[in-house]
Amino acid sequence: DTWPYSGKKVVVLSSKPSAVPPHLTDSVEWLSLPPQHLVERLASQGATHLYVDGGKTIQGFLNAGLINELIITRIPILIGTGIPLFGPLNHDVRLTHIATRQFENGFVQSRYRIADEVASST
Repeated sequence: DTWPYSGKKVVVLSSKPSAVPPHLTDSVEWLSLPPQHLVERLASQGATHLYVDGGKTIQGFLNAGLINELIITRIPILIGTGIPLFGPLNHDVRLTHIATRQFENGFVQSRYRIADEVASST
């Protein structure tokens, strides 16, 4: 298997850190930090863009106001049960549509910018 993030630093946020495979120790790090502290740490190391994945993780970054763009990919399957994509948020988040594209496999991917103002929660 080829590591898909070759050449990129990968930070895995987890409250239950696990051992990093030996061949990835130079590029993968396990951390348990609040989103704001993680962003500050990575910025001090020169990071300017982050890719955040995982519902609970995205939820924490959204609640902290640290996300400026969302890419949401939908697959053509209705799932009867499971975990919501984002879970509860501290506030409504207004999005501005940037672009949408469709893939041959039926996936539909939309990009949104987080609007500057917070949507009212009425």
